[in-house]
Amino acid sequence: MPVAGSSYAYAYVALGELPAFVTAGMLALEFLVSGSAVARAWGDKVVEWLRVQMNVSDSSLRLLEPGYGINPAACLVSIATTILVMRGIKESKMATDFFTWIKVFLVAFMIIGGFVLFDGSNFEPFVPPEFGASGVLRGAVSSFFGYLGFDAMACVAGEAINAERNLPLSIIITLAIVTTLYVAAAISLVGMQSYEDISPESGFPVAFKSNGVEWASQLTAFGEVFTLPVVVLVSIVIQPRLQYALEAHELFSSLVMIALANDGLLPSIFGELDVTGNPKKGALIAGICMTIFATFVPFSYLEDFVSAGILMAFTVTNSSLIILRRRSPDADPNLLQKYLAWFNLFSFLTCLAVSHVSWIVGCFLGPVSVSIATKISRQCPPATSFGNANSKTTQWYAGKKYFSTPFVPYIPCLGIFVNYFLISQLAFIGIALLFAYVLLFVLLYFLYGAHNSVGRKEGWEEQEYSMVESDDNKSHETKKEGVMT
Repeated sequence: MPVAGSSYAYAYVALGELPAFVTAGMLALEFLVSGSAVARAWGDKVVEWLRVQMNVSDSSLRLLEPGYGINPAACLVSIATTILVMRGIKESKMATDFFTWIKVFLVAFMIIGGFVLFDGSNFEPFVPPEFGASGVLRGAVSSFFGYLGFDAMACVAGEAINAERNLPLSIIITLAIVTTLYVAAAISLVGMQSYEDISPESGFPVAFKSNGVEWASQLTAFGEVFTLPVVVLVSIVIQPRLQYALEAHELFSSLVMIALANDGLLPSIFGELDVTGNPKKGALIAGICMTIFATFVPFSYLEDFVSAGILMAFTVTNSSLIILRRRSPDADPNLLQKYLAWFNLFSFLTCLAVSHVSWIVGCFLGPVSVSIATKISRQCPPATSFGNANSKTTQWYAGKKYFSTPFVPYIPCLGIFVNYFLISQLAFIGIALLFAYVLLFVLLYFLYGAHNSVGRKEGWEEQEYSMVESDDNKSHETKKEGVMT
């Protein structure tokens, strides 16, 4: 298994090219479309800031708010960040840390300020009757957008010291911090202002203003406008610049068009570098796509679309883990793959039935999923190594130690089910759009990728990849041969 990479790398090794290509399409949402969503949110906040904090009249804002769903401010910030990246901007750790700390202090200020102005009566009723439990779950899908990016740590696993311990621990700590801040911010915001009056564009500034704390309102409004463009910049910088990781480690990267171009699944123009080593053409293409999305698509649509897409990608990761950690019995070489396909199908149908049809139907389909997971555990023995011949891969990782997910296949099966349950909270139109997006990438694969992939042209022969092992807290490179399928 490649030591670095996200869902694209897992899917490529465990499931093959087509699932990996579709997964890459889902992961492109994480940086490209999420950057568009943040740019769109920034454009909305700029208009709200000028209207509420600067008292600019609506007639004067007509240029920034022309109607028809068009957001010129989002367009401008997308174009600006694209130009910066194309000029070869260098991301420095100092600058990243600086803006990160500003955001942390801003969030901490908003949370503390919210609790100072806390009014417990705003939580009555605790679950608004017009939304109910389904509304809470629907909100969970939208809130997942705030967790995007933590999986990017897997892309730099090769750089980690004592990765088998530190990488899983870092991911868990990151999720714990984000969850704590997210929950605390939500509680403090509702504590300041009734959920019915919260502004969707500028929640905290409007809440502070409604409580008569004008200076806090202006501070938080300016802080949001000041820091959000950095997120847009990082999103587009990451998209093409993971090329450097690909060239430095000769590993499968993830989430980006560059990785697909190197594998022959997209035209080579996406992987070209200029004389300074800057992926200018890839940045331009990514920037154009981001600008179009940010200018014409409302944030609410992008938010749910991105969240659902990443949930699908994580479902593929869980499925890949089962393939790598379990194997089919000799009597039926494809049994594991069959069980896994049926488990995914019945899990999705169960969640869809509970959310949109009837919980009675879900109660009938649910036990089928549990039965299949149990059959995988009992009839598909553990693989002799991390990866096995029946899953069309060889022993990618030969290190002495690595993190091992416990209780396989039950934990990844639970992850698959939870992901489908969150996706099923979307309206039917949202689910239909998600599957249309999947079908689009399937079509693109058969029209181009299937005929031009490196593996199909050069054959699935043994190739060398740079692997990184952890030994006595020191990282060193070794060469490991593996068969790509």
